[in-house]
Amino acid sequence: MSGARQPVLEARIESFRFDGSRHPILHGSHLQLEPGTLNVIVGASGSGKSTLGAVLAGMLPRPGLDLLHGQLRLDGQQIDHRDGQGPRIDLAVWARHVALLPQEVGQYLSGIRETVAEELAFGLENIGVARAQMRTRVRSVARQFGIEPLLERAPERLSGGQQRLVALAALSIGEPQVLVLDEPLAGLDALAAERVRQVILELRTQGRAVVVLSRLPDALTGQADASFRLQDGTLWPVTVWPASVPPAITEWPAIEDPATLLAFDHVSAGYPQQSAAVLEDFSLRLVAGECLGLAGANGSGKSTVLKTAAGLLPPRGGTVESCEDIGLLLQNPADQLFERTVRREVSFGLPRGSLHRQRVERVLDELGLSELAETHPYELPVSARRLLALATVLVREPRVLLLDEPTEALDEHGLERLHRVIERRLAAGGAVLFSSHDESFMRRTAHRVVRLAAAPGRSVTRQQFGDL
Repeated sequence: MSGARQPVLEARIESFRFDGSRHPILHGSHLQLEPGTLNVIVGASGSGKSTLGAVLAGMLPRPGLDLLHGQLRLDGQQIDHRDGQGPRIDLAVWARHVALLPQEVGQYLSGIRETVAEELAFGLENIGVARAQMRTRVRSVARQFGIEPLLERAPERLSGGQQRLVALAALSIGEPQVLVLDEPLAGLDALAAERVRQVILELRTQGRAVVVLSRLPDALTGQADASFRLQDGTLWPVTVWPASVPPAITEWPAIEDPATLLAFDHVSAGYPQQSAAVLEDFSLRLVAGECLGLAGANGSGKSTVLKTAAGLLPPRGGTVESCEDIGLLLQNPADQLFERTVRREVSFGLPRGSLHRQRVERVLDELGLSELAETHPYELPVSARRLLALATVLVREPRVLLLDEPTEALDEHGLERLHRVIERRLAAGGAVLFSSHDESFMRRTAHRVVRLAAAPGRSVTRQQFGDL
């Protein structure tokens, strides 16, 4: 970064510790953000990236709870934190300067607006922008992010990737000086990811300071003005990232004369409050021992296929035949978690007895959650919450495993655990159907891929794994 400009935001974090924790999650870190710069911070799941983002956004520390030793300097104003003492930050004022897009975008969207256009206007209404100017800015930002066709859609009816685009547009419309983006490319198809990347570079050109938090180096890393690795709670500058090695292709053992476990026959399907079908004339067959991937643009119907397979959406036409033992991991882990501890979450609904108890402990160990068994699910990082949601499905030992964007938020260790889960399911004579935008994981894991066309449900192309 150039040293000629005055930083718009500077953070010196001697240590940060959550309430009730013995050890700091962040320490010995200094971050200086200049206008018109892109700053990429890479760290493994649970390394503290989201915590750092919340500190920069003024959301942490929570007054009277967490302990922060250090200073924040925003636009010339310095805030000192010592021994849990520090001025209470006015989040409404702070957010006009520093905006945070959390990893789970559902936490950012208001949940009370009926259309995407109203969602984009929500923040402008709160700061008293005139209605005519508001309409102009909404249209401009929608065009910039390529979401004009979504403006009259209900936010809760969008795909996960579409919701991320809307949330990022809503974040930028207020024109904050600093944007902190936690995994901004997660869950996006290739076209949407490239659009977001270009928008981020454009925001930098406009003089914004952009911070991207990522679990792995990605397309933005090579274009950053400053790059850091967050490791053991400390930020370390990085000048050259090591070249990534693509994972080896897995050769799954074949099953002789496999049984059909799931079959779609000319199925049309959609949602109750939508007249148009998302899927039309869709056919698919999944057999024992097979791992099948679903690919396609955001909104093309991948989640609809999985929900229809699980029986959550009855088909409007055609037939769906499946075995009785089906388990579904939803795209948003929050939709599956409601208990007070990790162990209670995985145990929920299981009959009492030693065999079931052993199954719970085995699944916790398989997913690396044993040491977190007494932790509240919402105290876990997003990656661990995704693995926990997966554990609640695996503990029931479904024969067919349905996974909606299972790689989101997972680092190398989480991806390896997920791969072993699939391996065990196939070895036991089960089958796996998953959706993903992660082409690397798809290439490594799937026997074949069904690609849904950009026009939802109109057509599909089927590719053998080697054709990807």
